[in-house]
Amino acid sequence: MDKKEELEQLKKQIEYHNNRYYNLDSPEISDYDYDMLYARLKTLEKELGVQTSSPTQKIGGVASSSFAPVEHLTPMLSLDNSYNAEDILAWHERCAKALGRDDFEMIVESKIDGVSCSLKYQDGILIQGATRGDGKIGEDITENLKNIKAIPHELKGKPQGILEIRGEVFLDKKDFTSLNESQLDKDLPPFANARNAAAGSIRQKDPLITKSRPLKFFAHSYGSGINNISSFSGFIKQCQEFGFQVSPVRHTFNNINQVINFYNDFKEGLKKLPFDADGLVVKINNFKYQAELGQTAKSPRWAVAFKYPAEQVKTKVKDIIFSVGRTGIITPVASLEPVACAGVIISSATLHNFDEIKRLGVQVGSEVIIERAGEVIPKVVKVVSNANTGKEIIPSVCPICQSPVYRDEEAVAYRCPNPACPAQIKGSLEHFVSRDAMDIEGFGTSVINQLVDAKRITSYSDIYSLTIFDLMSLEFFGDKKTDNLLNAIEKSKKTPLDKFIFALGIRHVGSKTAEILARHFQNIENLQNATLEDLQKIGDVGPVVATSIFNFFKTPKVLKDLENLKRAGLVLTAPAAKKSAILEGKTFVFTGELETLTRAEAQNLAKQNGAKVSDSVSGKTYAVVAGKDAGSKLAKAQKLGIKIMTEQEFLSLLNKPE
Repeated sequence: MDKKEELEQLKKQIEYHNNRYYNLDSPEISDYDYDMLYARLKTLEKELGVQTSSPTQKIGGVASSSFAPVEHLTPMLSLDNSYNAEDILAWHERCAKALGRDDFEMIVESKIDGVSCSLKYQDGILIQGATRGDGKIGEDITENLKNIKAIPHELKGKPQGILEIRGEVFLDKKDFTSLNESQLDKDLPPFANARNAAAGSIRQKDPLITKSRPLKFFAHSYGSGINNISSFSGFIKQCQEFGFQVSPVRHTFNNINQVINFYNDFKEGLKKLPFDADGLVVKINNFKYQAELGQTAKSPRWAVAFKYPAEQVKTKVKDIIFSVGRTGIITPVASLEPVACAGVIISSATLHNFDEIKRLGVQVGSEVIIERAGEVIPKVVKVVSNANTGKEIIPSVCPICQSPVYRDEEAVAYRCPNPACPAQIKGSLEHFVSRDAMDIEGFGTSVINQLVDAKRITSYSDIYSLTIFDLMSLEFFGDKKTDNLLNAIEKSKKTPLDKFIFALGIRHVGSKTAEILARHFQNIENLQNATLEDLQKIGDVGPVVATSIFNFFKTPKVLKDLENLKRAGLVLTAPAAKKSAILEGKTFVFTGELETLTRAEAQNLAKQNGAKVSDSVSGKTYAVVAGKDAGSKLAKAQKLGIKIMTEQEFLSLLNKPE
């Protein structure tokens, strides 16, 4: 292949991967591999010339037709990438030559692996939020961004005029782990990484989904409107005064060798950050120098990303193992020849799903490159060579019960349809007895495996008919251990209704939705008799979740199990709200968006405690409970001198001794 052909092929490859990364939130190659393709294209273009249609002249993806287009006041540029000291020294030399000096200050920050967004404020009030898009035109995702708590709706000090602040939406590592656990609880596929989860969360059609995700935002640059500030460090200080969070990693250096030393020293520190970061960003601090250096069609000349290559190693796939979850979803895992990677011995790696296996072309016997994604989860990046077995790695039958499997397009997975599959029974029971559900201490995996294998339990209700003789026959069980487990089973009969609903493992119903259902229906009979229309009227319960709940309680096996659980003595009713003499007869007005309750739920809680509820503020109003974005009702209450409460103050009042 000659260089012209290689150049054209590279352009097509990069455009393809741009679309996967920016528009589909589903990248197929690592950042490092992408950057190497991009660097090779730039090298060829220096020799053969640059066309305006080249990916090196474009920024990001394209604005989706799903959201209204937004034109950025100034282009949202992307950064050039560097992976070694030579590149950074060359960047510094170019800047020094253009400025005629080399004593300029540089700010070094952590490079967060998130999604870039732009926020537009008018006289300090948030009026618009947008994605990067192609750098010139983004997507209007204002309502979604308003649901991120770290993004202020009103800036402190209310700066006048138009101000455009830019930054990164991201998920902390622990929040990403919790989100994936929640996805699995709802029988949804987990996200491959935190960046994909953040990108998918801010581009939801339903802002309530965005609200349910623990997204964060760090301000890191601006589009327009910053006046009387001469440096980036001054801008960051101003952002903090406005109420924004900013990167906790920030250092000032006057010498490029200090930057390189910090880069080398910080490689281990990067792993200890609470969020994913793949390197550092180096910026010239002085705004005047930034303006002198200017920008290319795609990137500012005064800043560069100094990234760490992901640690990758080569190994061999010994086998591909299938595991079956409680809902029947079959997950493939690559069993590997053990190899050291990023300080850990890796012997297995996730393959996510069978579409990923097909895309990568993984076979038993394949030589593969693996890396630790975010330094945590090992994954197969690409296949180096194949054994060419020709064997398709898609199960036709369940590896546990041998039932024919089917492809579930909604979950992008293959699923075992047999509810009597031992793997599903074991998985369901593990979920049922877990700490966040029925919390039966001592009822671990080993106990479940032995009881299911002995066919002593096949359903939730069987747990409550276990005898001392059943447990004494288990391995390592003596008198004390048996008594403790029987006591824990008895104690679980008084588990709160919301935890019981969660324990049932209803598809798409996580712990938060279970709380909402328990609060709304008060007992299990009301929930199981609810119509589809009843369910869809509840806040935070959409059509898919409502249909799943409705169908669950129409299943004969579920209904039989519920009857058996009731006979066993489980209390399947939410505790009755205690009437409060403090609230009795007093009139409350609720306004704005509350943190944990919907307005209807808060009103019902007030009524259950003997209070009156009104939609308008008057001299008869005892208190106004104000949430986020409270409007005219709050203003009127302030004018009339009426007591104003937060949601937490209202809830504390309910629990106050009389």
